[in-house]
Amino acid sequence: MHVTFRHIRAAVSVSEHGSFRAAAEAIHLSQPALSLAVSELEQLLGVTLFDRTSRSVTMTEVGQGFLQGASRLMEDFERLVHETGDIAQSKRGRVVVTCVSSIAGRVMPLALQRCTELFPKVEVTVRDDVASQVIAAVRSREADFAVTVQPLEVGDGMLFEPLSEDRFHLVCHRDHGLARRRTVAWHDLHGQSLISLSTSSGTHHMVHDELVRQRIEPARTTAVSHLSTVHGMLEAGFGVAVLPQLGLPVQGHPTLVVRPLVRPTMSRVVGVYRRLDRSLSPAASALLDVIRWVLDDARRERKRRV
Repeated sequence: MHVTFRHIRAAVSVSEHGSFRAAAEAIHLSQPALSLAVSELEQLLGVTLFDRTSRSVTMTEVGQGFLQGASRLMEDFERLVHETGDIAQSKRGRVVVTCVSSIAGRVMPLALQRCTELFPKVEVTVRDDVASQVIAAVRSREADFAVTVQPLEVGDGMLFEPLSEDRFHLVCHRDHGLARRRTVAWHDLHGQSLISLSTSSGTHHMVHDELVRQRIEPARTTAVSHLSTVHGMLEAGFGVAVLPQLGLPVQGHPTLVVRPLVRPTMSRVVGVYRRLDRSLSPAASALLDVIRWVLDDARRERKRRV
């Protein structure tokens, strides 16, 4: 037999109440069961913890020292249970999420605001990067999960869960010739100056493959690393860009216009990327639920506009 939590709890209760009867009532045990637990503890320790008479129960000197430590142990245990319960209910915890820039700029501000309202003790760190680095951060365990574009290869031991489709559009300056059209076909990009995200971005290969498939040759292609740079070059009238819905300029932009890109219409798949051998913490799961809600709300809003 070994010393158990039941033994410690029984002895601490007796020390607190000074009576076997009151101690048994406090921890919802029968008095014989409590007396047995205390006797077993004394036998296991090889010491007497309480001097008992028909009228009183007092701690021995060695019992007093032991039970002070046992009481602190009980308090630490109860605090641990309480703190773990808080974590399990997503009341607190730290989450590191990595995203491609369009998602970091459009989805995460709404998700963080909602998460703060629901779970104020959840601390979130957002790291935005190109798709290849976003995926690498999850694989190396630097991030709990990623919200990114569906990779060409998911990889062994990894999981990609689709969350939303993100349709491509043409974006250009309001003075550009294509701005006068209600829709723009892919072949209209032939001979245009194209501003593109770099080859490490999640959408580059989709756009490039469609241009090659249709034998479309831009006058020139300028690759940049950040979405904000694409917007800046468009505002300067440098060219046109093919961007997903989440990467579009804000609605009502003073100088840029957005046109649906057709023949064919194309979408990228946005979802969560994570390791199969790493369970999400309750805090991370709560944040992911909020992200799902934000993406679903954005999808419903797009349908209303159509």
